[in-house]
Amino acid sequence: MKRKLVKQGSATMMISLPTKWIKENKLEKGDEIDLEEEGSRLIISKDTQKTKKEIIIDITVPHPAAIRVMITNAYRSDYNKIKVTYKEPKTYEIIKQLLDEQLFGYEILEKEKDFCIIENIASLEENQFDNIFSKLIMNIEDSFDHVEQLINGEKPDFEKTQNKTKEFDNLCRRIIAREDKNKSEVRLDFNSELIHAQRELYLLMVYMTKNKTKFDKSEIELLRNVRKSFNMIKEAYQKKSVEILEKLIEFEQQEYKNSYKLLEKTNPIIVHHLMNSLRGFYLCASPLMGILI
Repeated sequence: MKRKLVKQGSATMMISLPTKWIKENKLEKGDEIDLEEEGSRLIISKDTQKTKKEIIIDITVPHPAAIRVMITNAYRSDYNKIKVTYKEPKTYEIIKQLLDEQLFGYEILEKEKDFCIIENIASLEENQFDNIFSKLIMNIEDSFDHVEQLINGEKPDFEKTQNKTKEFDNLCRRIIAREDKNKSEVRLDFNSELIHAQRELYLLMVYMTKNKTKFDKSEIELLRNVRKSFNMIKEAYQKKSVEILEKLIEFEQQEYKNSYKLLEKTNPIIVHHLMNSLRGFYLCASPLMGILI
């Protein structure tokens, strides 16, 4: 589709927009649109910030995990208003705790006996993604520190770090949901693998706390190698380096083979979580490669 430029005033150039596109997007005089530059291309799109996405979630069974999954995914999908209906009063307390700990910007603005209304009250711009993702990376680094602190007999508050990790991950996914589908799919894959790897560290800490576990030298060495793989992912992302990802793939494959030998000699649960974390950071390489190239 081609349009001719029309001169307006001494310097301004204008074009007309297709009537069909205007009607389909329900635009009127005075509405704002987004303009995005991509090299020689200028992309025009509807201002999605003015379109409030709303959804109704009906909770029939007050299971905490199920409630968290439903509301968290609505948050990640960038819904601005949610009406949650329920039968059990305790459902409300589960929702409130979830919002307080992991869903930044979501607040309960109305509450009745069998429903509540959740709305987003915080602005979240796409240009905030890099800062939020940096905080997510820092929280994963904290998880490694907490494991080492537990090994040394300390008692870090890793649950607080875990909640902040989830909060930053959810914020990242909320922004990603606004991107072009082709871009968002590979970005979501990368985030998912990164968080799966981090969660293995969290599960390891839960196990260590309950069982007062001690690490031997080989397990500590495996922990260091898992952290090394994470640092390679971090460096590749920050430097936009495919070469570092190639080194990560080679490193992980060798270390994963070596880890199998530890299963028979050391604590298999410790090795299991560390191997899964190692594998998770390795799986980050593929979607990150897609982002970089």
